[in-house]
This record gives sequence, structure tokens and C-alpha cells, in this order.
Amino acid sequence: MKKIIIGNSGSGKSYLANLMSHELSIPAIHLDELFWEPGGFNEKRPKDLVFNEIEELSKKDTWIVEGVFGELASRFASDADEMIWLDLDWSECESGLLARGSESSKQLDRESAESNFQQLLHWASEYWSREDLRSWKGHSRMIEEFEKKKAILRTRPDVDEYIRQFLSEPVASSYVANAPR
Repeated sequence: MKKIIIGNSGSGKSYLANLMSHELSIPAIHLDELFWEPGGFNEKRPKDLVFNEIEELSKKDTWIVEGVFGELASRFASDADEMIWLDLDWSECESGLLARGSESSKQLDRESAESNFQQLLHWASEYWSREDLRSWKGHSRMIEEFEKKKAILRTRPDVDEYIRQFLSEPVASSYVANAPR
């Protein structure tokens, strides 16, 4: 099983990946951990190091990849058997981010944590107006181009139903909430 979960910051990607990882005892790969240097969310890791690590990770038999970084997630796409897009509206994502908070305990520079968090809130609020692979447009293109199983989850109840079905039949989950916007 190889799954990719994409979506805006605060949409619940990490929660879903961790739940699936725990239930199936397979590794969850958090793109934040590949993209950023340990100890904070303000220093990027060198691209060649990140891409080499992705190449090695993508060869493993099972994984669940989650993140907003479409340019990294896309490097797993040819090996994935399912792509899940958490396409939740801003109020849901903002609520998720505020509930999670600044994660200052994970950052070496705790004084910068709140400032970084405010920057993240602003950046995430622009998800629908950006054009890169970390945006609604970028994720929309990724899911459209993905030729295997896909799920587009647009509300928390959609996510809850996907989880219910996943937990009842983890290997053969087939739920797709694809209601038009």
C-alpha cells in the first residue's frame, strides 16, 4: 500500500496519515520533515538531499506520504496506488491550524515560533490564490493527472466517512467524496 495525502495546511493530512500508518503498521512520511531542517520551520534542507531521500523512500514496499509540498509529493506519484486530496475550505483549515497551534515545542527557536506560526496562517490563507504545486490549483492538477485510485474529500464529514470505511476495510477502501463545489 502506497498512498499520498495532499491538501492545505491545517486540513488534517498528518492526522489521517498517522491514523492510517498506525492501523496498518506502515511508515508515514511527513513532507515537512523532509523539506525543513530539524528544529524549526524556517530553514530548508538542501534540495539534492531531499530528492535523494525521496528516491530511497519511494522504493520501499509500503508508505503513506502526506504534505502540502506538491513538488515533493509528485515524486512519489508514479509508485503510489492512491492519492487523497483533503480539499477543505479555509475555515476548516484555519480551525485546524489554530487547534494545532505554533508547535513551538518542536522548534529550537521558541521565540520565533509564534512569528513563524503567524506567517504560516497567512501563507495557508492564500492557498486558493497561489499557482504553484503547494496551492489549490497545483493540487487540483495533481489529482486530475493521477491515473490510479483517488479520493477528494471536501468536508470533515467526508473525511470521517473515509476513515470509517478505511477502518472497516483498510486494504480495500474505496470511498470517494467527489461532490461538486
